This record gives sequence, structure tokens and C-alpha cells, in this order.
Amino acid sequence: MRRRAFIGGLGAAAAGAALGACSGPDSASRGGDADFFIDAPTWGTGLRRAGERLRAVTGTGLAPQSIPTTSSYEQVIKSQLQTRNPPDLIKWGSGYRMQDLARTGTLAPLDAQWARAEKRGWLDPALRSRFTYRGRVYGLPLQNGYYVMLYNKKLFARLGLSEPTTWDAFTHVLETLKRHGTTPIGTTQVNAWPAAIWFGELASKTDPDWYRRVTMGRASYTDAAPRRMMRMWQSMIRAGYHTSPDRSFDDFPALLKEGGIAMYAAAVSWTTQSLEAAGMRPTTDFGAFLLPTVSAGTERTVISEAAGITAAARASGRRQSLELLDHWLDPDVQRPWSSFLWGSSANPTLPWQEPASRRIQREVAGGRLRVLNRYWEASPPALVEGNVQDLGGFMADPSDPDGVLESMQSRARTEWEYWKKETS
Repeated sequence: MRRRAFIGGLGAAAAGAALGACSGPDSASRGGDADFFIDAPTWGTGLRRAGERLRAVTGTGLAPQSIPTTSSYEQVIKSQLQTRNPPDLIKWGSGYRMQDLARTGTLAPLDAQWARAEKRGWLDPALRSRFTYRGRVYGLPLQNGYYVMLYNKKLFARLGLSEPTTWDAFTHVLETLKRHGTTPIGTTQVNAWPAAIWFGELASKTDPDWYRRVTMGRASYTDAAPRRMMRMWQSMIRAGYHTSPDRSFDDFPALLKEGGIAMYAAAVSWTTQSLEAAGMRPTTDFGAFLLPTVSAGTERTVISEAAGITAAARASGRRQSLELLDHWLDPDVQRPWSSFLWGSSANPTLPWQEPASRRIQREVAGGRLRVLNRYWEASPPALVEGNVQDLGGFMADPSDPDGVLESMQSRARTEWEYWKKETS
């Protein structure tokens, strides 16, 4: 169905009221495009292009509707899925976030759609676990991106710097940038979730086995590896290698262009849209590299973010939504979507366009990089959201790294126990 577009800046309650007011009798089952709710306002153009291909095959296209902030989006969607007229299609996180929503019984199972896509070679079977709850599939990949360090090529060239491949080389880059008056790394805790980015990057490059185990509830936040990592992060903050944590993530493209920062961690390839909108070109103005491992001999890893597209179980246009999802990963549908994002299609038959993404895609396919789930999706939501609040506080005041880890571990004991009871 097609509803009125959202007005940017709505709070959760206001957005929920607006969405309820916009819910009407029109629906995909009555011939309109399927409403697809997202929290990425800039993605509408790409989704409409993919929807044109879907319409040619199914008779139904996509009508993207955006709620611009993550916290408001999640609250509104959870509320609307409980109503008699929920959105047709929904963007949602993978991993435990997908499980958390699927356990409410408000999502339509997509086992048949997944099986057909996998049989056609349109899906990597390794992604299935990220969209599964109690053995059933509840989402298909909307996109799959890898986290890298984006950097200002011209600034690096002017200072004689190259992409670092060891931690010592990375430290040299940080010291050189700081000495020449540039804040090396953009990091922020504004809107909470960005605090998870740098934590995940440092943890996975310090001890990837610990990172994987702790996100599964099989290790402690007070182990030796995280204590070393947090002390290292503390020294980086105190050395002035990071921006003030009250900067917005949305500020980073312009700051990178201006030389206010030299690098920041983000998912490619869709982040390149923001850099290009800021006036930076991928061939001459910005580049990307994987953050090196802290110690030589540590397994090389990359953090991935695989968001999902899901269907509401109670939507009046459910039949059309399931038909759309049957064709979502078709290469003819994915090409305009992947082209819009400069890559990141979850269909492995499509090479990614953005150079850094394409390089990582080849390394992953060749088994040279271990893929780890992003921290935001890798553990139960209540645990992660509480922990990123602790991490955000640490970014603002890094005086007590051990205390932060102890708080995170205390929360982990409580939330894992709760999660296991709720899902048993």
C-alpha cells in the first residue's frame, strides 16, 4: 500500500501516530505498490529503481517510506506490527535483532523464498543463520556491507602516508596526522549505536576469537583480551586520536573532505554515497583499508553488516509481499539496487562496483578474511543497547576502562539469562 511520506524529525510517539493516520484501505492487494519502511532516507531512489524491475515481473513495485532515526524507527515498527494494518515490507537488522522481532510472531516466515533464492545461486548459504529464529527464516538480505577505514587520499599523500597494513604502521599514521594538526579518527556516541562500531573494530582486531565468543555469551567482558583492548583505546582517546564523541556520524563526510578528520570507520559500499554527496571522488579523494590486526599473526577479519527485508505477517498485502520477495534477489532486480549502493548486493553473482568493497568481496570469497557480525546485531538487543551506553560514557570519560567492562559483564549475565528463558 502507499502511505504519506514521513516528515523528518518525528519522535517515536508522533511518528507512530502519523503512521497510524496514514494507514488506510489502499494496499498492495488492491493494486498499489508495497509500502517498504526503512530508516535510511537516502535509499528511496535506489529502492524505487529496484521496484521498477519488480513491477515488470510481479505487477507490484516498492513505495519506500522513511523514519530517519534508528531509535524512533524501531519503536514505531514494533508498535505497528501489532496492529491490524502493519506495513507490507520492513527493513530490519539481522542476527539477534531479527530473532528479537521474529519471536513476537509478527513476521511472515520466508523459508520458501530463501530456499528458492539459494537454489538459484542468488544467496550465500552462510548468511542464513543471521535471518533465522528457531530454525525458520524471517528475512532476506537487503544488503551486505563490510566495515573499513575510509580516509582522505589527498591528505595522506600530502603527508607521505600510505594505507597501513600493520598496527605499528597504523600508529605511525595516527602520530603523523596528530603532529600536523589533524584529528586522525572520527568516532561518536551520538544516537548510541555508533559507539558499537569502534568497539567492534578494536575487539575483532585484538582477539577475533574472544569477540565471537563474547557476542555468543561464551566469554567474559572482563577477560584479559578486552582489558588490553580498553587500555589501548583509553590511550588513543587521551592522545587526541579521536574526535569529541558528541560529533554526529553524519558530520564525518564533510569533515573528511575538509581535513577536519583523516579517517573514520564505516560500512562500504553505501557510505560512499555520503562522501560523493560531500564532493569527494572515489578514485582521487578518498580510499579505504581494513584496520590492521593489533598483533602480528592474529587472524585477519572483517566486520559485516547484513540488514534484512522482512514481511509483516498481518499485512493485507502479504501475498504480494511474498511474491516480491521471491524475486528480490533476482540479478535483474539487484543490479539497479547494487548500482545505487556502489555494491553491497547479497547476491554473490554480482561483483561490487566500489573498489574497496570489491577487493574485500574477493578476499572473503577466497577464504582470506574471516567475516564477523557487527556488534549491534551480534548479541541480544537489550544487552547491546545497554553496553553501548557504557561505551559511549567511556568515550566521553575514559578514566575507568575496567569499570566499564565490569558493568558490561554484569549486564551480560542478566541479559543472557533473560534471553535464554524467553527463547527456550
